[in-house]
Amino acid sequence: MSLRDEVVRLAARGGDLGEVRVGLDRLLRRRIGYDIAAISTADPATGLWTSCYVSGLPPEAGTDRERLLFEIEFQHGDVNSYAQLAQAKVPVGRLHAATGGDLRRAIRYGVLLSSFGVIDEMRVILRNREAMWGSLTLYRTKQAEPFSAAAAELVADAVPAMADLLRFALLRAAVDAAGGLDEPPGILLVAQDGTITETSEAAQQWLHALDDRDRIPSAVRSVVAAARAHGMGRAALPARDGRWIVLHAAPLDGGSISVIVEGARPAVLSRVISDAYGFTPREREVTALAAQGRSTQQIASTLGISPFTVQDHLKSVFAKAGVQSRGELVATIFATQYRPRWDAGTTPSPYGWYLDEEVNTAAG
Repeated sequence: MSLRDEVVRLAARGGDLGEVRVGLDRLLRRRIGYDIAAISTADPATGLWTSCYVSGLPPEAGTDRERLLFEIEFQHGDVNSYAQLAQAKVPVGRLHAATGGDLRRAIRYGVLLSSFGVIDEMRVILRNREAMWGSLTLYRTKQAEPFSAAAAELVADAVPAMADLLRFALLRAAVDAAGGLDEPPGILLVAQDGTITETSEAAQQWLHALDDRDRIPSAVRSVVAAARAHGMGRAALPARDGRWIVLHAAPLDGGSISVIVEGARPAVLSRVISDAYGFTPREREVTALAAQGRSTQQIASTLGISPFTVQDHLKSVFAKAGVQSRGELVATIFATQYRPRWDAGTTPSPYGWYLDEEVNTAAG
């Protein structure tokens, strides 16, 4: 069985984000082998981390390790940076291979990895057809061999399934979070014989937006059939009011299929961040793309504006945030907006921000 198929089977077990990451860690240790792992969720609008699970290190090693890692990633850039991998055709990078075996060429080796005896690192961006939903970082220490190209190919093949695994867990959390979102996703359960055994109120509202004749849309049957055949199913279709609605189906232990119904939403910089700094709508867009590591030309092309206009917007953003560079901007946004919620254990949203925003932060 392929690693991708095993990840799909793991998704069928359900569970919250913590349980899903523990299960993925156990699976990858068995199939790939490593000593230390970090499995993170990310905001698809910015690529910034929203939570992290670490295994193989004592708890007291976490704070300093993360601080150094963030400083290098945001301020300096490095070999196989997460931002670079997020835009790569194959979002998997092996440090030993990238440095020709001389890990000292990577900034993070001397200040961080060498102290743990790391001899190789595999970084993976977890993205599906929609967006980036997290990252996976695996480390092997001195008693092991570097990661092979075959291992990287095995992981690369499973990337979309691992991204879906994380997002399914986030969607389930959003279904369970009362009042966490203005338009929360809904869920319905389909038994082995095709009958719908349970439908949440939110799911009923979404389905009604698709068809107001009190019948189940045929797309539901389609994604259920896809989930039975391939492990997961997905469909996007227009509602009667012009919105797009997305159906996600995954098998459950026992033969039933879980279908989560949600409204399609663009990945945008959180209004919480925008309001904290007073960014205009265009500055909000520029900031998100800059955080993803896009160049001035790439931002200009994406937004349909000139590079000079991009630079003008960035100057305004820097002034409002009290920074002088893109790296400092991203580091400041992470430290003041994301990290406090991360430390407080706030649940990430399936739309990139957080379900619970009751965390006090200070801009600048």
